[in-house]
Amino acid sequence: ASLRLRGGAEPSEEVLQATFACNRLFASCLADANAEVSMLRKMVANAEDLSGFADKADAIISNAEEKFAAGTPSGSQEIAELFAGKKAELVEAVLTSIEPSFVRALSALKETCLEAFKASAVGQDDLSEAMSSAEATFVRGAKACVPARSTWGYKTERAGLVSVMEVVKMQAKKAAQAKQTAQQQINTAMNYLQLQSQQMQQIQQQYAGGQGGKWSVGAAYRPPESNINLSGTYQQGRANFQLSMVPDEGAA
Repeated sequence: ASLRLRGGAEPSEEVLQATFACNRLFASCLADANAEVSMLRKMVANAEDLSGFADKADAIISNAEEKFAAGTPSGSQEIAELFAGKKAELVEAVLTSIEPSFVRALSALKETCLEAFKASAVGQDDLSEAMSSAEATFVRGAKACVPARSTWGYKTERAGLVSVMEVVKMQAKKAAQAKQTAQQQINTAMNYLQLQSQQMQQIQQQYAGGQGGKWSVGAAYRPPESNINLSGTYQQGRANFQLSMVPDEGAA
């Protein structure tokens, strides 16, 4: 399609030449920028320090703008507007090339913070501090990845990190509660058998005149809703306790 000026007039030869020159300059600057963007991709792929990601991205954009400005000819207002518009397109095109690397950088940062959280959570009952530390580390790293010339953010990735940590925290809490419940059941059973042992001893003393006899008395206790079974025997002045795990008789 032929170019037309405002009002439907055909463009002058000067404008046509400027348009072709502008497109060539745009393509050249974008190609140079893409070569620099490839270095960002390698930076992320090689798991390098991402603290300078945003600065490198902004430098690529600035270099592209400077090269384009250096190749922009002087001329009429119409030609100046043509090149100014193409320069804005160049910035958007460079940002589009950088964005996939930015997304991968945030993903790598999130995984690093998640692994650090898991490592610090080992052996801990309360994971709140580990969660706060991991989230703060992610936010600092993510901010260092956002180019100043972009409108990008990291809200989604941050929410994803927090969501995963919440799941881990909930599972850890359930495990801790199960451990505490089991310990309470064992303590209850031990107290019960200790009481039974004392009662056995009293019975023996009562009927044997306080002398050791050949009495043999046993008792067993199983806490409700548990598979813990404690049994005890009292024979010839000695008490013996045994702890075992017995499947629920009502289980299929």
